[in-house]
Amino acid sequence: MRGLTHYLSGLAIATFFKKLTIAVTHGNLLIVVPAAFAYLPDFLDFKFWKFLEKWHFNIDPAPPEPGQNRAPMKVDIVDLTEDERYRFYKIEGKASNVKDLGDRVEFYLEDDSGVIKVVAIGEDRDVFLKTAGLPKEGEFVSISGYMDIQDGEKVFVVADAPHPMYIAERVAKAIDYAYESGEDVRVKIQTIRMVGDIYRRYIVDLDGVNQTIRVAMGPLVTVGGNPIEDKGVPEYRRMAEVKTKHPFEKKYPKPTVIEAFSGPSIGFVRRGGKVEEVFLPWHREWSHSFITGAILAALLYLLATFLGIPFAGELSLASMLGFWAHIIEDQLGYMGGNLFYPLMKKRIPGLMLGESGSPVLNFSTAWLMIGFMIANLNELTPTKPIGLPYPITLLVLSLPSIVLYLYAVTKWLEKKRTEKEIEEKAIEEAFEEEEEEIGGT
Repeated sequence: MRGLTHYLSGLAIATFFKKLTIAVTHGNLLIVVPAAFAYLPDFLDFKFWKFLEKWHFNIDPAPPEPGQNRAPMKVDIVDLTEDERYRFYKIEGKASNVKDLGDRVEFYLEDDSGVIKVVAIGEDRDVFLKTAGLPKEGEFVSISGYMDIQDGEKVFVVADAPHPMYIAERVAKAIDYAYESGEDVRVKIQTIRMVGDIYRRYIVDLDGVNQTIRVAMGPLVTVGGNPIEDKGVPEYRRMAEVKTKHPFEKKYPKPTVIEAFSGPSIGFVRRGGKVEEVFLPWHREWSHSFITGAILAALLYLLATFLGIPFAGELSLASMLGFWAHIIEDQLGYMGGNLFYPLMKKRIPGLMLGESGSPVLNFSTAWLMIGFMIANLNELTPTKPIGLPYPITLLVLSLPSIVLYLYAVTKWLEKKRTEKEIEEKAIEEAFEEEEEEIGGT
């Protein structure tokens, strides 16, 4: 759910407490404390806990140039080792033995550290010739692309993105490491930032049924996720697949889209004979536990009592319920949460009625909370503007929310009936680089 929806939920819960609500008429705004508590779980995660996470694997397919915060980073030819295969870099040097073979351009590039063969293939050849022209013997050339090995020889492939194999291999390695070591492994998948605020979108799909990691390199997009080119990278470097040695299970039911800002982190935990995925492991852990809400409410009660704040009991109880409301609302989505941490340290899946940003779920929940507030305030008013009994008032005000929730449940049932088709279609659309976002947080 969105932050505003959670905030309204806490505010609505506070209106069930008569002393808190009446106090507003005397200038006492403690009613906003439960509203703040309802937003608190996400605040703790996104403002603090996220930045304390430690990663076992940091997958950065296109390191940025130092001081410029954009890819590709310039490296010396000698630095293009086997470990750097498929990673997006820039190299510079003098060209020699230049050949245009029709379907490809080949030449050698030499800098102070070494020499490497450069190839530009197919569409990349056409773009290279159009933008830079065919190099002359001894001409200084700057080239972006990635190192590959062809016929046992290191070559530098002209490209405008890393090869997705770099990402797929490292995700598979992280899963196998989690299985073999028994450790709780966390993987950070970095974004690919190009010039300005332009990013290269790519998609990571974990296929547990076939024990396969699939990565698709997509188009350039804005920070809002809008593509700025008609198509993405050429077909020959668009897709990569790697099989893991050990079985794994994908828990988050969608491919992960990486584009703007900060990339996601994924946890891998061995449970029994397989590895389980934990999407955004720093999120919805201890901060989204009913126990945490109760502890924080108890601390609030002690503080309010110490400060001599009136009705500390009602304030603390309302705040705890606001915190809990946030947790319950998040369970309507896909990710779920660790509801009883630290007694349980496993995330309970959500009901999958919609994504966290779903307009239907957010609007219906916000409308329901506003209905609660109107009905409660109406009860406290000496001359009731709405002259209906409280249950009838609440039912009438809640009707739009009830209808929208029923709509969400209907859609969910339809998806459950064709779950496999939905998943395959989602992956297919993602790999075809449709403008619609089908993954993320």
